[in-house]
Amino acid sequence: MNLGIENEYQEFKEGLGQLDKGLKSIVAMLNKHGQGTVYYGVKDDGNVCGISIGKNTLMDIRNRITDKIEPRIYADILELMDETNRKYIKVFARGYDIPYSFDGRYYIRNISADEHASNEILRKMLSTSDSDILRQKSSPNQNPTFNSLFAILAGNGIHPSATREFYSNYGLINRNGKFNMNAYLLSDRNSISLKVITFEGIDKSVMSKRTEYGGKCLLISISEVMQFFETINIMKVNLNNTIREELPLFDFPSFREAWINACLHNDWKNEVAPSIYLFDDRIEIVSYGGLPFSLSKEGFYQGTSVPVNKSLLTIFMAAKYAEQSGHGIPTIVEKYGKEVFSFDDGMLKVTIPLAFDRPDVATRKNIFSYKNGLTENQKKVYDILSHDGNLTLQNVADKVGISLGATKKICAKLQNLGILKRVGSRKKGQWITK
Repeated sequence: MNLGIENEYQEFKEGLGQLDKGLKSIVAMLNKHGQGTVYYGVKDDGNVCGISIGKNTLMDIRNRITDKIEPRIYADILELMDETNRKYIKVFARGYDIPYSFDGRYYIRNISADEHASNEILRKMLSTSDSDILRQKSSPNQNPTFNSLFAILAGNGIHPSATREFYSNYGLINRNGKFNMNAYLLSDRNSISLKVITFEGIDKSVMSKRTEYGGKCLLISISEVMQFFETINIMKVNLNNTIREELPLFDFPSFREAWINACLHNDWKNEVAPSIYLFDDRIEIVSYGGLPFSLSKEGFYQGTSVPVNKSLLTIFMAAKYAEQSGHGIPTIVEKYGKEVFSFDDGMLKVTIPLAFDRPDVATRKNIFSYKNGLTENQKKVYDILSHDGNLTLQNVADKVGISLGATKKICAKLQNLGILKRVGSRKKGQWITK
């Protein structure tokens, strides 16, 4: 059985006499990539040679990790067997609380070698580690459950368990062993709310609807928002030039990338969530925190990946919500250009234009147009029924100062225009205006 080649993510050791060298490799890989695997009982060429494993061997490895590696990591240590019954051990660890040290010394992985980390590299690692605020800040709830998160991960081939090792490997506890803000965001119950606010027109003067998605696992709330925008992303059919062309209201892949990025890279330390504002002519996706300190705008547009919340990225990648290819921003830029991004007052805003009026907007505009074309008496009847739809037409006629017959004709006209309708029976129903 062959396990491949040694690289920046995995190392092979023939026996447990090289236990410390293997653990040093894990530290080097954690400092470089946030994860690493070492196999014991495997030759340098990747072929399993086998080792003798006693009843205390795995515990001895765990104790050695605890004694020698700082900050503490919780590794997955597995006893495995190849097709010829040769036993070998897999040690896998994940963590972003860098820099990690082995026996007080710091290492960095370079291809398949473990090199001493220079002072300059150490400074960079410390700078990067400090930015992962979610990993260090304790959760306000220290008794969370993760049923939704576990279900999502299981659906992607990962089998989580409510163990300290799992929580550590996926960045859900801090260096003090407490559940952190990652855990809070991803738990089944929290106070985080993602808001979608709809306005009438092209500014914020008239709000028509406010919907909140939250109080649950962040991944679920993110999906619910995307499902809402999928439902409104209708197609408009263009038959010009005898060629059928379907034009979406907006480019959904661009919206998805902008929304996932907003939630992933948001400054969550104050529990302020990203928001989406829906106007007649555009969608605005707003997140907080702006660009990472080390990332230029040009690098941002080109797709340079500098994750602010590294341990949250681990979960997003495991759940297949994100990847580290950096293609998301270039996707948006290619479709809409750089001008859809703005960076103001610590906020990052993505503005996605709508290609045409939504049906509700078109209806509202038609109604507004119809209202402007009404006669003075028609406007009076409409306004009276807008304030009290339970009035009889005789009551309305008396208020306007016209005959009952004229009032009936006006109501019929308003019904034909689609801005007035009768709901219920003739005697017990009511008038509804739009």
